[in-house]
Amino acid sequence: MPSLTSPDTASIQAAVARQEPYLVETLSRLVAAASPSGAEQPAVAVMEAALAELGLASERIVLDSHLLANDPLFSCPCDPDGGRYNLLARHVPAGDPGPGEWARSVLFNGHLDVVPTGPDDLWTRPPYEPWVADGWLHGRGAGDMKGGLVCALAALRTLHDLGLEPAGIVGFNAVLDEENTGNGTLATLHALRHALGKARLTDFDAVIIPEPFGETLMAAQVGVCWLFVTLTGRPAHVAYMGQGLNPIEAGIALVADLKLLETEWNAPENRHPAFEGVEHPINFNLGRIEGGEWSSSVPCTCTLGLRFGFFPGMPADEAIALISARIRAKVAQINADLTVEIVAKGHRSPGCVYDLDTPAMQLLAGAHEKINGQPPRRLACTATTDGRHFQLGTTLPVTNYGPLARHIHGIDEAVSIESMKRVTATMVQFIVDWCGVRPRA
Repeated sequence: MPSLTSPDTASIQAAVARQEPYLVETLSRLVAAASPSGAEQPAVAVMEAALAELGLASERIVLDSHLLANDPLFSCPCDPDGGRYNLLARHVPAGDPGPGEWARSVLFNGHLDVVPTGPDDLWTRPPYEPWVADGWLHGRGAGDMKGGLVCALAALRTLHDLGLEPAGIVGFNAVLDEENTGNGTLATLHALRHALGKARLTDFDAVIIPEPFGETLMAAQVGVCWLFVTLTGRPAHVAYMGQGLNPIEAGIALVADLKLLETEWNAPENRHPAFEGVEHPINFNLGRIEGGEWSSSVPCTCTLGLRFGFFPGMPADEAIALISARIRAKVAQINADLTVEIVAKGHRSPGCVYDLDTPAMQLLAGAHEKINGQPPRRLACTATTDGRHFQLGTTLPVTNYGPLARHIHGIDEAVSIESMKRVTATMVQFIVDWCGVRPRA
């Protein structure tokens, strides 16, 4: 619903180009605020200040696992709640009309938590020291996904600089715990459903999550579950190692067997239709291994931290049950004297397919095409995102659409500044086309 004051695409692009210093400076502040999952509050404080600079007051949504535990999309926490909180801020058109009288609205949702950095000395510069080189802004979280959140802020700032404001509600939701559970976004949805603050779920007509998938529209994503498997063997002096039972060696054999299951799930005849053209969509990962007590002793225990992907349509509990049965059978085959304990903690996240044919998603694709001269590619994603909460738990149209990044979860993570500008321009164009705009009061 564009208005008579709507800017044309060229004006939007020119206005966004002027936002480059803001994009770099604001993202740099966010990257410098270290925010590993479970300790995100430094970045929350920076984000709250950035929202205030745009004239937006933030509601604080405290993460309370007890309120969420019965939700079918809840995952067992990896960290204490500890009073941590999300932020939810809204641009609300002046005049405060009654329900149903505003223009169409949109919620931008994204996470502030980041994964561990690895050894600092592998980075060109320290991971929380942002730097720009060759058009890329580097630092942990620059791509995944603080850059996308800054694009959303810059979209509203661009409209302000054009003397305009959205004619509908535009929300900004910065959340915790996406990297390990997704319970942050679940806490926001709980608060919106139960009217625990000023905002309501009915305030929003569409959701955009600016995850760093290279300006694509996400069409589907896999499910993900985490399992922690502890094997207990029999310790012994290495001189008499035949008397022992090595759980670390058993763990290595177990992972090799799980890779066979991974191959089976990736077979063409077992694929979900949304992933038919995707190379190796299902990935099993040994992300952590801990075990042993002494180099000259057969170890007593070994704990494996494992991540498993699975296709949409398979409930997370079913995936966990199938994988757990495979683990127990293999451990029994390796040695019946081994004991095994399996704990599901962290992601218990089903996959989903997004409906990109809704009016909102078609307008988002159209906005991208206006800015870039060609329609966006559609992506079937081999990872999980918080989009599942909106797709599976609400009727709101949703997808992931964010900038180009590289080395996410890796060393020298970075986001493309030019891509950030294109994404910002697309967001502005979407607000113009979906919400409409009017002169700023």
